[in-house]
Amino acid sequence: MKLGSKPDQFQTDGDTIRYVATELATDMVVSVGDVKFYVHKFPLLSKSSQLQKLVATTSDDNNDEIDIHDIPGGPAAFEICAKFCYGMVVTLNAYNVVAARCAAEYLEMYETVEKETSYTKSTSFFLPAFSEVGKTR
Repeated sequence: MKLGSKPDQFQTDGDTIRYVATELATDMVVSVGDVKFYVHKFPLLSKSSQLQKLVATTSDDNNDEIDIHDIPGGPAAFEICAKFCYGMVVTLNAYNVVAARCAAEYLEMYETVEKETSYTKSTSFFLPAFSEVGKTR
């Protein structure tokens, strides 16, 4: 992938490593469960208040590695949120939309973090359908 172009997917190296294939070296590792995501700080920190806080509170010796062990939806949901941050195509469906929404809330991906449309706003149109489940008319 050429420098400055937008990646279209995460690459895998075995079952436990995910990375964005670009000419620009990654500068942060996010561990989610047993999966390590090698990512760039700017796309993720520009859209996630929680990641900003985690980077700010990590020790100076290890400020490029963050461990998120309790994110809802685990590695799959984090990958969807990370794809959104990079501007990659995100496919939401009935199987992943709830986990992705919960992960976005956990990561504090709100519209106030960046003025562009936030991930939580882009998934909000699914919520009315879920709120009607189980209600009697």
